[in-house]
Amino acid sequence: MQKLQAHGLEFYLASNDTLRPFLNEAPYGHKLTWLDFTDTSEDKGWDTGEFLNLFNVINGIAFGDRGIPMPQWVMVDLILMPSAAVIAALPQAQFTETLETSAFDDDAKRHLREVFDRVKQSDYQGPIPIGGYCAAPSAAPGTWVGWSLWSVMTNVGLGRALKALALSVYQAQKLDGVTQYDNTALRVHTRFGRLRIMVATVPFHTAPGSFVYENDFTVPVAESDPEPTFLLDPFDYERQRAMQKAIEARKCTYYVLAPGHLVSHGTSFVPILELPYPSGGN
Repeated sequence: MQKLQAHGLEFYLASNDTLRPFLNEAPYGHKLTWLDFTDTSEDKGWDTGEFLNLFNVINGIAFGDRGIPMPQWVMVDLILMPSAAVIAALPQAQFTETLETSAFDDDAKRHLREVFDRVKQSDYQGPIPIGGYCAAPSAAPGTWVGWSLWSVMTNVGLGRALKALALSVYQAQKLDGVTQYDNTALRVHTRFGRLRIMVATVPFHTAPGSFVYENDFTVPVAESDPEPTFLLDPFDYERQRAMQKAIEARKCTYYVLAPGHLVSHGTSFVPILELPYPSGGN
């Protein structure tokens, strides 16, 4: 966090005042700047609504062609009303430099430049969101469902910091989520412990190669992971369907191990640990 703040980053907690007593506003001792999405005042010198609109627009760019941009009503109904988002932002003067050093592809950078050009032509003087994490509360007590992790500031650990801060804000005991085997976010997700694959293939999901995972933070983390049983090609949908059949038949349990992706001969593979299904049924 100290390194990230040295880059000029500020971290915000966006929600609404009715939930404020239930959220940890100082995760790991780092006080987050509170933002109530219903607040229409500009006492801080910039408009909260425009800041959150930029968060939404840049979030869509960060997810690229996965076909899962976030409609604005989803942001209100699924984040700001029942939950909260942790958002990292930079002053406008520092945004351009960060964008040019980002590992994002040229097409994404072009879209981000267009967004920033519109900002500079407007009256908005506030910071520019460059990353965020969102999760929704589950019906299962202590369990949250993570559904949006993104960052346009690459190779500095921002994604990991955002997720860690948010999980502490929520005081989550377990985290379920859906991601894709080819998603580089696996490098972040596996930093929080091995991912148990609950559902190995979700063809109903918009993005191909999706699966459901769970982190259980009530289980002590092993000092080191075992060697993977096999390396999964993210696009081997037949193997993924076979894994799902083994899960449904209660024959095997699968985990994604750190670092999430291993590169072999120029191709990324997902390290998978296969274990017999536990006799206790858990």
